[in-house]
Amino acid sequence: MFELIKSLAFAVIMVPVVMAVILGLIYGLGEVFNILSAVGHRDGPSKQKNA
Repeated sequence: MFELIKSLAFAVIMVPVVMAVILGLIYGLGEVFNILSAVGHRDGPSKQKNA
């Protein structure tokens, strides 16, 4: 019975930790690709079209 409670506690603790790590990785990769995208567009024409 103690093993079951210990496993349940481990799962309850690890689920939010793993979710936070995954969301952090997604956010971090988004920031990296955003920076790379800005660097790629920097050498193009800088005029913006006003509609």
